Amino acid sequence: MKRHRLIIASLILLLCMLQPASAERSVVRILHVNDFHGFAEPYKPFGSDELLGGVASLAAEVERLRAGQPTLLLAAGDMIQGNNWANLSLGASVIELMNAMRFDAMALGNHEFDFGSEVLKKRIARAVFPVLGANVEGLYSVAPYIIRELGGVRIAIIGVVTEDVPVSTHPRNVIGLKFNPVADVVRKQVDLLKGEADLIIVLSHIGHAADRDLAQSVPGLAVIIGGHSHTKLTGPVLINGAAIVQAWEHGKALGLLDLTIEDGRLIKAEGRLLDIRPTGATDRTAAAIVEKYRLQVDAVMDETIGEALVDLDGEHVRQQETNLGDLIA
Repeated sequence: MKRHRLIIASLILLLCMLQPASAERSVVRILHVNDFHGFAEPYKPFGSDELLGGVASLAAEVERLRAGQPTLLLAAGDMIQGNNWANLSLGASVIELMNAMRFDAMALGNHEFDFGSEVLKKRIARAVFPVLGANVEGLYSVAPYIIRELGGVRIAIIGVVTEDVPVSTHPRNVIGLKFNPVADVVRKQVDLLKGEADLIIVLSHIGHAADRDLAQSVPGLAVIIGGHSHTKLTGPVLINGAAIVQAWEHGKALGLLDLTIEDGRLIKAEGRLLDIRPTGATDRTAAAIVEKYRLQVDAVMDETIGEALVDLDGEHVRQQETNLGDLIA
């Protein structure tokens, strides 16, 4: 009888050993913005009567969504130039804001170069988060990638910017800099990072169509977080195993992407955009920064220098000759 019990116990132990170990599963949250262009205050876009955006509301939403969840907050470029709130401080206001919001990384956008490379170096030096540009040569304050560990998962983030920077900013702003082909650079970085990271993310400022081409031509990418084309993607687009996302523009939306990882492999990517409106909760720290720089802008912009006798067309300045363009010229 004892022998039978011993045999049964041994069989049970053997069966337990043969059962597969329970898979380790975790969820990593990515919050992302792109093409902010310094639009810190809510505004009414052309053709809309509704106030959209407002970075104090955006910051409050970020804090709500990152609470108790392993989270990365990422920016896909064109953050520091555009609206007067950013331009009058040459982008210093945006860097102060991003520091307060605790961004984890930012990719260079083409408009980051609009104040010149020397100003850009100063802005990067003030940032408490890494600024990424793997395909940029000659700007030694940027990194090609970073690796972060969240929930036991090693995540590599590669930053890239459009190769068209020399023609999308003034040529004097990029003297001594070289912008290498994005796909070639990403492919090399992926080869280097295969043994170092479980997931590889590209933080991209090349536009949605180019993001799709990148996913198709470079295998091994888990996620591409895009910018440059101001595309409003309401959910991830899956190309060649990569989840491609982009969060519109001007802080009018916050991108949310939840990655489910099992045994170091991405098994599910669920994402959406959250509309940002100047209603509900606001972040006090962000609101104070917005107000500080708003007062500085108003002190300059509220000065009357003349009166126009007709409406000036600022909406179509990129498409055609306008009276506003003629006045400025």
